[in-house]
Amino acid sequence: MPKENLLNRDLYRKIKSMDKAAMEQTLNNIYEMGAKDALANAAIDLDMDKLRSEISAVNGIGDKRLEQIMEIIRRNIAEADSSGAKAQS
Repeated sequence: MPKENLLNRDLYRKIKSMDKAAMEQTLNNIYEMGAKDALANAAIDLDMDKLRSEISAVNGIGDKRLEQIMEIIRRNIAEADSSGAKAQS
């Protein structure tokens, strides 16, 4: 969601007078703010039970292989959560 009054009159005047380096830095800052907001608002709603049942329905997937697959999924989700928390701080 955009912040209200992000581009006020003072910022508009500063932007008009910026050189190339200052403009690139400002645009990079705006991009980083957007990336952080997107990451903060990104959420995956994953039903692990449904995922387990769909994977187990695949021919050739037994209980042991299913547990290995589910562990890989859990580990990757945990890593994504921890890296997302690091990126937000």
